[in-house]
Amino acid sequence: MLITFDLDDTLICWQPEIPAEPVKLPWYHKWSPVEPLRQGTVELFKKLRHYGWQIGIYTTSHRKAKYIKKLFNLHGLKLDLVINQDKHEKIIKNLKQKRKPSKLPNWVDSQLHIDDSEGVRIEGQRFNFRALVVDPLDNNWTQKVLDESLCVSRMIEQGDYRV
Repeated sequence: MLITFDLDDTLICWQPEIPAEPVKLPWYHKWSPVEPLRQGTVELFKKLRHYGWQIGIYTTSHRKAKYIKKLFNLHGLKLDLVINQDKHEKIIKNLKQKRKPSKLPNWVDSQLHIDDSEGVRIEGQRFNFRALVVDPLDNNWTQKVLDESLCVSRMIEQGDYRV
């Protein structure tokens, strides 16, 4: 099972009122700015792994995949997949629809996508992928992701997965 996450305003939040994960940088990285990973991400990823999920990033950002992997690695987190805007454009290149989706996680075998955009949820209905919207200011966001991931994994186990 694969769960994918958006980055901006889902896992990376710059708003000062949103707590960030602490970062313990090695001395040789002290001068490098580190984007703020939303508090709760590390524990959430560990629980998802425990429940059998692979974890990926699906973002419309032009950040390089290597950079994204390194950012999560600084927090002790491994990513199984990174889709950035460049890879996304290759995925949707041959899609016949005029209005192409901003994300298409089901085309990389993601059973659940987590995003902050209501528009992505609507695209999920249109393009047949399951999306959960979490608000950047929601302090209970990790529990919502865990609840939905358990619901999806139960459906998959029972052979009853649906969007």
